[in-house]
Amino acid sequence: MLAPTPVLKPSPIDIGGLFAGSIEALKRRFGLLVLISLMPALAVLAVMALATMLMVPSIVALANGDRTAAPTGLIAGIALFVFGMLVAVLLQVKAYGMLSQAAYEIAQGQFPDFRGVLARTRGFLPRMASVIAIGILAVVAIYGLFAILVFGVIGSVASSGRESASGAVAVVGLIMLLSLAAVPLGLFLGTKLLYTVPAVAIEGLGGIEGMKRSWNLTRGAFWRTLGYYLLAAFAVAMVSSTVSLIGQVALLPLGMNVSYRPDNPDPSHALAVLGAMIPAMLVIYALQLVVQMVAYPFLQSYLTYMFIDQVRRSEMPAPPAYGYPGGPGYYAPPGQYYAQPQQGYPAQWQPDPGRSWQPPGWTPPGQAQPPQQPGGQQSPPPPGWNGWQQGGQQPPTGQGPAQG
Repeated sequence: MLAPTPVLKPSPIDIGGLFAGSIEALKRRFGLLVLISLMPALAVLAVMALATMLMVPSIVALANGDRTAAPTGLIAGIALFVFGMLVAVLLQVKAYGMLSQAAYEIAQGQFPDFRGVLARTRGFLPRMASVIAIGILAVVAIYGLFAILVFGVIGSVASSGRESASGAVAVVGLIMLLSLAAVPLGLFLGTKLLYTVPAVAIEGLGGIEGMKRSWNLTRGAFWRTLGYYLLAAFAVAMVSSTVSLIGQVALLPLGMNVSYRPDNPDPSHALAVLGAMIPAMLVIYALQLVVQMVAYPFLQSYLTYMFIDQVRRSEMPAPPAYGYPGGPGYYAPPGQYYAQPQQGYPAQWQPDPGRSWQPPGWTPPGQAQPPQQPGGQQSPPPPGWNGWQQGGQQPPTGQGPAQG
């Protein structure tokens, strides 16, 4: 069962609540989330730098015509580069799990650090090994199918004859049809398996169990899940596009100055314009990098809070249809049932099932009437009420209901 998350709004959380919770997570632990996001990129840069150092001497020697130079460095650099790409993929998956765990702890009001999140996600990659293997096999199968179709088209075009040409057209049409069909299929599978990483990271499930968990959670909530996530991705894309557009507009006057060539061009003028463009391009690149650094943890936090909200929507009991707290979206605090009164609110009256209602001052037959207190008041019975009939007894002989 998920722990209480006081930073988030009570479920069901709307889009505004998800955006607010994700932004609050960035505000509270911005450095941690950015550091986790940069972990795969930093590893790739380190591997590429080392591979380049191994390959450059061999490449230079071969370029200078030195046939005696052994290509050992070149082969080692290529192997290291391939190995680094595989490590980068694993680190990317690890970063997803760490971001989900960190966002979950921030929602609880905690203050996680990098070492603690890394320790609490130990074992995440082994549990995700089955999911990674399925993804690799799916990618290989898709690209293998397209490769077979493409080579079939090339073979048909290379051969002569009308039948070969018509076959090539048919294969091209099949490729286009498969490409179009891959879009809705990818959206469907991506939405149904959207909660796999948070389920494995937060709930400690295995990879296959996490996929089943995500599939079950999205049952009956497919379109809302797809719409909520696409809206966040669209918002991030709009911010990134806006930053890129502003940079292009800012560089437009400088580019026009470079492209303008008078009859007597001045090289110093062109160099000055290029010198002014370089800092502007660096600033624009830095802004785009900042947007990506913020967008990546924002989207993962957003996805984690969607998962938390969906778990509570589907598994927590529904609120009562009447009485306080009966508003939609109410969930009782941990350890408290809905029938229990909330602190600060009076308990509601509940009838005793073992006793029938009796008006004040009424006593059963055979019992003495209690003396009336001096100065006290007795509440009159309701209009038309008869005490004998109310108690389920018959009046004594000779007595009956009062006649008006």
